Amino acid sequence: MTPSERTTPSEPALAAVRGGLRDSADPRVQRTRQKLFDAVERLSAQPGEVTVSAIVAESGVSRATFYTHFADIDELALRMQESAFDAIAAAERDGHDGDHTAAMFESQRLLVEHYADHRALYAAVYRLPAGRGVQARVAWVMAGSIRSHIQDAGTLPAGLDLDLTATYIANAATGLLVSWVLGEVDAEPQQLAGHLLQLMPAWMHAGHRAAGDAGDIPPERNHS
Repeated sequence: MTPSERTTPSEPALAAVRGGLRDSADPRVQRTRQKLFDAVERLSAQPGEVTVSAIVAESGVSRATFYTHFADIDELALRMQESAFDAIAAAERDGHDGDHTAAMFESQRLLVEHYADHRALYAAVYRLPAGRGVQARVAWVMAGSIRSHIQDAGTLPAGLDLDLTATYIANAATGLLVSWVLGEVDAEPQQLAGHLLQLMPAWMHAGHRAAGDAGDIPPERNHS
């Protein structure tokens, strides 16, 4: 990715437009964003770096339209990761067969699979000088998913603060994933998913409440 493919800070009005588009239910907006995401999917399966130029050429969406939706490729990568976290969390809430540890491993496997499938894009983003800033934003998004999981499970040990705990786990997980994407650590996807599970506090999955408790939200599903 070249410096010319990154934009200068947006005017407040354009930032407001992007915020509105992100939350828009307009089918035209959703189709445009999906075209961009689909283009990234195809490019990620090919050799070479994923850049804004490559994305707009592959998607057929104009460069101006790309920048109307995303400030830069960093934001696109952030939104893709946010979408992946939401999808994995939704799948976990969908049901389970009682094996919470297996379900948690499946969620880690899906997470690693997402990063493996889009490794070229994320490597391009995280190699940039601002990459660690993107990592911090991703960790903040992941912390929200972890916070919700802990609240749903009702297993936070006494004396631990929910926000501090979720932030710590999210930053540790994203740090390992980013190092893997950049090739700083070497591991097969299955091995990495296993480590993410083993390094996670056991109370996050092994101590899940039984389904059917009053006010209970269905915990993780075992997809295996």
